[in-house]
Amino acid sequence: MKTLNRSRILLAAIPLAGIALAAAPAAAAARPHTVHVRARLTVTHTAPPACKAGICIIRNHGTGTLTPYGKVTFTTVITADGNQPPCGATSQWVNRIIRTITTRQGRLVLHEAGLQCPQPGTGPKVTAVWAADGAGSTGIFHGARGQGSDTAYPARNTAAPHGTLTLSSRREP
Repeated sequence: MKTLNRSRILLAAIPLAGIALAAAPAAAAARPHTVHVRARLTVTHTAPPACKAGICIIRNHGTGTLTPYGKVTFTTVITADGNQPPCGATSQWVNRIIRTITTRQGRLVLHEAGLQCPQPGTGPKVTAVWAADGAGSTGIFHGARGQGSDTAYPARNTAAPHGTLTLSSRREP
C-alpha cells in the first residue's frame, strides 16, 4: 500500500514540475533590459501651421528607420512659441513635441521640448530632449522608460532622435 501511495504522489508531482519548468522562461522574459535607439526620420508631409497669438501648432508625418527596430512611420505634433525668441529674431521655444514612431513591434511615443534657433547656411535647427511615454506606447514599448535628445532641421525635413530605452519585455527586434 505504501508503494501505491508513493506512486500516486510522484505521478501527481510530474505535471506540477512541468508547469514550473514552463513558467521559468516566461518569467525570465519579463525582466527589463536597456536598448540604445537611434532614428533617422524624414518628414514627407507637413500641414499648414495653425497659429494664434504667436503660438503655432504644426503637424507632420513621414518615414525613416529606428535602430535596432528597422523601418518606421511617424507622426509629430509640435507646439512652438515665438513670443519671446530665445536665440535671435527668428527663433522660438518648442514647448512640446509629441512624436509617435510606429514599428512592426509596437508604437513608441516620445515627449520632447527644446529650442529652434537659426543656423547660418542651414536654416533653423531644433535641439530638443525627449522622454519615453511608456503608458501611451504599445507592443514592446508599452511601459518603456527612457530619455535622449533630438536634432531636427525643418528646412531639410529631417529629425534624428537618439537615446536609451528600458523595456519591460525581452522580445528582440
